[in-house]
Amino acid sequence: MRIAKPRALFFLLLGISCVLILGVVLNAYSFGRSAFVAGNYKTARTWYLVAATLGNKRAQNNLANLYADGLGAAKNYVLAALLFQKAADNDLAAAKFNLANLYQDGKGVPQNTAKAVELFKSAAAQGDIESIFNLGQIYATGRSDFAKNPEQAITWYQKAAERGYASAQYNLGSIYSQGVDAPKDMLEAGKWFHKAAQQGHAKAEMDLGTMYAYGWGYDKDPAQALEWLVKAAAKPATAFKARQLMEMICGTNDIEMCRKLQ
Repeated sequence: MRIAKPRALFFLLLGISCVLILGVVLNAYSFGRSAFVAGNYKTARTWYLVAATLGNKRAQNNLANLYADGLGAAKNYVLAALLFQKAADNDLAAAKFNLANLYQDGKGVPQNTAKAVELFKSAAAQGDIESIFNLGQIYATGRSDFAKNPEQAITWYQKAAERGYASAQYNLGSIYSQGVDAPKDMLEAGKWFHKAAQQGHAKAEMDLGTMYAYGWGYDKDPAQALEWLVKAAAKPATAFKARQLMEMICGTNDIEMCRKLQ
């Protein structure tokens, strides 16, 4: 029976150790994700840092979010921006979106809406729907360093709305109902309000109920008005106004009875 020489045994153990260490390092992102889900943010930072150093773009993005949100340690927007930039350079749409928001707000980087738009467009080209929506918002309202462009706002809102993004559907409906940045078109407004309301968007439910109550774009239809207003009244943001309009439609009658009588 031959016994391994000390030198051979040393290299064998060293090799095994290297394999084990390599396995741990390669799984650093998964360890970081597990720690984050468990709420162990300091541990998550450590593992994400290992993975980020190895070039894992998701780890770079997630570590940046921890810095931006101040989870596991104090907030640090400068480090967050640097890490988002690394992940964005690695073509991660989520990182482009996050970095764009920092440029928009001037956190960790100089405020620069044009740079934010550039990043949002890059992420939008990869299908990121929140970036598409944010482009609509920027063009709809403008910024101190970026001109308002209603036509571009409608274009981007339309892209997000057609993909089912409720807030884009509502904002598009609002543009057509107000008739300021586009010709007033209550039927078009109602179409988009209806799509958003079907997804439970409180303001869309409120506005759609109002349209039916007053006959704006539709024939007056108290029953339809109440159907949507009851839903809007169940949500804090629109409860007061919806209840007022319901009482106007029903007078002193019980709301539920009134709905049955319509």
